[in-house]
Amino acid sequence: MHNERKMCGVKCITFALWINILSVITEKTDFELELTPPKPVIHVGTDLELICKVKGCPVNVTFKWRALLDKFHGGKIKDEQTVSRLLIRNITTEHNIGVVCKVTCKGKTIEKTSNIKVFSFPQDPVLPKIKSLIANQTQKLNCTVHNVYPLERIQIEWLRGDKTLFVDQPEGSFDNVQSYSSVFSYTPSVSDLGKNISCKAKLNITEIGLEKTRSSNAEYGPGTITISSNNPSVKLGEHLEITCQADGNPQPTILWWKEETEPAQIKSQNGKLIINNASRSQAGWYRCDASNAVGSQQRRVKVIVLGPPNIPKIQLSQRGDPKEGENITILCSSDDGSAGLTLYKQSAASGALNKQAVLLNIPSVQITDGGIYICEAKNDFGTERSTINITVEALPDVVKMADLPVAILPAAGSVSLLTIAGLLIRYCRKKARTNSSNITLS
Repeated sequence: MHNERKMCGVKCITFALWINILSVITEKTDFELELTPPKPVIHVGTDLELICKVKGCPVNVTFKWRALLDKFHGGKIKDEQTVSRLLIRNITTEHNIGVVCKVTCKGKTIEKTSNIKVFSFPQDPVLPKIKSLIANQTQKLNCTVHNVYPLERIQIEWLRGDKTLFVDQPEGSFDNVQSYSSVFSYTPSVSDLGKNISCKAKLNITEIGLEKTRSSNAEYGPGTITISSNNPSVKLGEHLEITCQADGNPQPTILWWKEETEPAQIKSQNGKLIINNASRSQAGWYRCDASNAVGSQQRRVKVIVLGPPNIPKIQLSQRGDPKEGENITILCSSDDGSAGLTLYKQSAASGALNKQAVLLNIPSVQITDGGIYICEAKNDFGTERSTINITVEALPDVVKMADLPVAILPAAGSVSLLTIAGLLIRYCRKKARTNSSNITLS
């Protein structure tokens, strides 16, 4: 009987041990642990709160926070019965780690890890203002992205409109927040005018599903000014429209000015110069001014009003009728540069074309030089004339003689030598009247 009891005791103890071992092996943790957020993606400079929450263990819960690889840089911990909160302020690149929350309940321990991924991309790219961009002229452009992390994951793309001009990316590996400048030599074409220049920066961290894009448009002053007609002309009474366009950002303001007036007059404010019922007073130089907050440019164009020439002017170089023997000049002029001028005595053409002034010099004018002189302006659209009637005053006769040589001989004994000399001069002048006058044209 004693032996039977001894064998039962050994067997009972062995059975109890196996029951306990099996109970430990098959035992399930009767509480759960939740750590949020599990994979936070956080910007440098912001705050992050991690929450560690226990379910199924209402009392005697112990929390402990630590970092993987012992690189944890602290934070503020607040424990409440079944919840512990870790607040990390002003995240830096050194927080790019895993943080572990360890919980002990009823002598049992569970832990979970939150893997923090840090990035920095705080602002849009910065482009300096560009004074002007002129077609076919090369210029260096600069685009800077500030305070980026990780810098090796940034890509910069230059665009004109929707067209990619250049792609740039930093080389190497960077541990801290960095800035990067992309420099691009750009030669704009005429077809590019009117399209925005932009710098697009993209931060792409594919392993955590992060893609951030920022872009900025370049501001630049007017460069290339385009006018619809470089040599505009319009007929009298007709309509003329000229368009002025300028490339720039912000969009330039276009003003048309009429020059040769005091002060210069604004003729348009919408990029179009419109002339209705063209008159001669509307001919002349016009200026297109293009300006924005960055700069300004201007371009001039001459408007020609086509029609019959203006009435020319004809003038005598002196007031009153000239006296016989004086030197005179006749001036024919016009303020219309499109007309050719001719100056001539009626029924005796002489002159020069395509000049704004014609001079006719007559030395020692004679009675026979008197008459009507015509100043004529002519172009493809008509002819205009002005006239002047010139009368030459004769010198008074000192002696009336039929034949001076016959009269001189009998008078030689009774008159003085001075009288004879005067008669000779008078005779010579009388003979000269029968000859044609010497006329010089310039």
